[in-house]
Amino acid sequence: MNPLELATLKRYCDKYGLDYQEIDNSLTFWENKKHLRSLVKMLTCTLDVFEIERMAELQRQYIKEHPIEYYLACQMAGETTSTETGLPIEEPHFSLRGWIDETQKAHEPLVD
Repeated sequence: MNPLELATLKRYCDKYGLDYQEIDNSLTFWENKKHLRSLVKMLTCTLDVFEIERMAELQRQYIKEHPIEYYLACQMAGETTSTETGLPIEEPHFSLRGWIDETQKAHEPLVD
């Protein structure tokens, strides 16, 4: 290999964080380039798997630490809607006037 080819391969190593010792002087420029590309491809795939797992772990941690924010984000995204709904619950509505009347009745003296 000539010095220009060697410099090009070293620049390639610098760009992708590879060690210069991966360059084999007994191989041609194109053979070295193919070898370095295979290393970059392997590292990229490996990093992607680790990065995806790291992001998934961060998401699980966030959900544990911030359940309300996670719920609100899901609600805003429409992910909390249910296709099944039950019958409406018939609860008596609170009436302040009714409560006052009942309290006054309870405190009125009984007349025989």
